[in-house]
Amino acid sequence: MKQKLIDFLVCPTCRKDVDVKIQKKQGSEIIEGSIKCHECKDDFKITKGIPRFVVDNTKDFVKTEDAFSEKWKRHHKNHHKKDWVDFQRKWFLDRYGWKTLDNFNKFLSSKSMILDAGTGIGNSAKFLSTNKNSQVLALDASESIDFAYAKYGKLPNVHFLQADLRQLPFKKNFFDYIYSDQVLHHTKNTGTSFKYLTKFLTKSGHISIYVYNKKAPVREYVDDYIRNKTVKMTTAECAEFSKQMALLGKGLAQLKKKIKIPQDIPLLGVKAGEYDVQRFVYWHFLKCFWDESDNFERSIGVNFDWYSPKFAFRHTPKEVKTWFKESKLKITSFKEIESGISVTGKK
Repeated sequence: MKQKLIDFLVCPTCRKDVDVKIQKKQGSEIIEGSIKCHECKDDFKITKGIPRFVVDNTKDFVKTEDAFSEKWKRHHKNHHKKDWVDFQRKWFLDRYGWKTLDNFNKFLSSKSMILDAGTGIGNSAKFLSTNKNSQVLALDASESIDFAYAKYGKLPNVHFLQADLRQLPFKKNFFDYIYSDQVLHHTKNTGTSFKYLTKFLTKSGHISIYVYNKKAPVREYVDDYIRNKTVKMTTAECAEFSKQMALLGKGLAQLKKKIKIPQDIPLLGVKAGEYDVQRFVYWHFLKCFWDESDNFERSIGVNFDWYSPKFAFRHTPKEVKTWFKESKLKITSFKEIESGISVTGKK
């Protein structure tokens, strides 16, 4: 934890000022210590260089965060690899309409305070830190934050925190840009979590989110049926099931066959066209992800990411647009793809 981070923090419970007690430092980094509220006297630990603000101990929240903690323990190295980082960056630029890295960096050049709400293992925090005059505050509720800090903690303008995006340790109207990609649908209520985040935007601030899209009706039915069982599994059991789904996805992909649908089938949510067999099954019937680069462990991780968390809500474009309207945000970019909905809005 960098000393500068202290200037930005308030108590996540009562929003009053806090004091920091330092027990161990390494250079400019606070490694061990505590953060105490002036008002309500809540006490938060700093351990392994990270301030820890998560206070929700409810069963469902813990189940979801434990799932992600376990995923990143198993798969963080795979998702830190350059090919995955490059793929995710290209996918991000396309989904949010930036198209090129130069366009996005130009956008970031006017942003001084940036919140990465759900950074995972920190790749997005690194991506958001190109403006050296900005401060990127990157948080995650799971233990993935430890892997993020280990990989990117030395970046001078990036700060990592373990915190719940529904209970932030910052003042309202604080951030020029909030980025929450592939995260909000894993909270207890996607819409209310989004609206909570918007309260931390400055006047004319921007927010970008990505949430799961509702799939074809058979896929939705199968997802609910399977997840009703997998969220109750042990980590080892769900990892084994995720492996089975990866092997199924691999088998379908290795067919290298196309299927042609001559006309729309509205009842099944199927549109006319030519599909790769694996993709056709994946989007319309069953989540059996297979990484196109043939990375087996990464494929298991993506399937586990879907089947293990307690919360994994899907939404319609109409729902998402309603959230922005009710929050009085103007949508500046909107893109719907099979997997999800990517939106940027301005206050």
